[in-house]
Amino acid sequence: MSAVIDPVRPAPLPRSVHAWYGSGAVATGVFNTVPGLLLLIYLTDTLAVSPALAGVVIFLPKVIDLLVSPYIGIWSDRTRSSWGPRRPWMTAGAVTLPVLFAAIFFGPPLQGSAAAGYVVVLFVLAALASSMFQVPHAAMPGEITTDYHERSTFNTWRTAFVGLALMLGGAFAPVLQSVPEDPVTGYRLMGLAMGVVILVAMLGTVVGTRRAPRPSHPARTENLPRQLRSAFSHRHFRVLFPANLLMAVASGTMVAGVPYVTANVMGEPAYTSVLMVCVLVPLMVSAPLWKRLSMRVDKRAAAGYAAIVFALGGLGLLLIPVWGVPGAVSSSVLVGVGLSGTNLLPWSMLADCLATGDASGRRQGGVLSGVWTSGEAMAQAVGTGLLSMCLAVSGYVESGAGQVVEQSEDALRGMLLGSTLLPAVVMLTCLVPLMFYRLTRDEVSVGAGERVGTGA
Repeated sequence: MSAVIDPVRPAPLPRSVHAWYGSGAVATGVFNTVPGLLLLIYLTDTLAVSPALAGVVIFLPKVIDLLVSPYIGIWSDRTRSSWGPRRPWMTAGAVTLPVLFAAIFFGPPLQGSAAAGYVVVLFVLAALASSMFQVPHAAMPGEITTDYHERSTFNTWRTAFVGLALMLGGAFAPVLQSVPEDPVTGYRLMGLAMGVVILVAMLGTVVGTRRAPRPSHPARTENLPRQLRSAFSHRHFRVLFPANLLMAVASGTMVAGVPYVTANVMGEPAYTSVLMVCVLVPLMVSAPLWKRLSMRVDKRAAAGYAAIVFALGGLGLLLIPVWGVPGAVSSSVLVGVGLSGTNLLPWSMLADCLATGDASGRRQGGVLSGVWTSGEAMAQAVGTGLLSMCLAVSGYVESGAGQVVEQSEDALRGMLLGSTLLPAVVMLTCLVPLMFYRLTRDEVSVGAGERVGTGA
């Protein structure tokens, strides 16, 4: 079979565009990580919300977001402005999400179901604001470059900033929250600080990508159901999508379980930040290595290897009661290396799918990215929900601020299994849909994502 011969390639985009694009992942990463890590335990251990109801609070906004995000993608596809189709929507998200995020943790003095009602309303609004930024942000690499490996470059930068976001949300946020003696004050301080981080990252991305090309593909006019049918008729997207969902479920389950395991199994809440650092430094450092491996064995195989590395780390964490802190640290490093690949490679493969869209050239990137980002957010919420189910089934007892509850052996066993073995098994199941992903460099339609314009 003869390879596709590329036409003359345009010069690579400036490194500053790569970097500023990637910095947007700080905002979306913080928004996903902090609720994934702290919101469940904030509800159960500070606001006295039952684990089952807390799981609903975290899951419901993702359901609503799943329904709305594809529409955001359609509206983004149809937007015509001097800023291009994506950046106006990103700006709208940048000015609304930081305020809503901080407000989640600035609620009135409520407990139980009343507190759950307040949090779920703010979380729904924040999830929609996040999608206004993330959906067009995810569509950009498939549109503004025609180079197969430059899309990996964009997502290498994105993965590095995901690591920074996880460092801020997974390591710094818990420390910040624990500084005041009053846990309610701690959560408010943390919410305000992370809101400022989200604001800076989002506005930086909007301004920093102004030099990126602005595509001018004809927009689709069909309604959402027809566009969704078209999206899932994309043979590469329809197998990549479930693979990424399973990866996101696995990471969401494990992240949500970290504070429970460190506080109850390891007996020291401060280990949350330690283990998150052990995950996040390897995540950032290994991103270029995963890109290099994908250039040797292609992206699908590299993604499979990353999933296996993550699963090995998860199985190692299961043995925390046996080998203690040293084993937890080494296993966390493996988890971080695996997460790096499972963050970088599926997003790069998504950009390739966007570039091999409709043969007529009609733009559908917003719809595909809307389905992708809402599905990923939903999967992370499913991961948190799986953990909350493990807690509820095993008899975990919720508590209010300042209360100390000694958990049963069954509850300890349930939180450990739900935080380690369960995400490892879920991650390995992503290998099944990955087996059917066939998009390679030679198959990518070079002209589908042709740049038009350079921007000012």
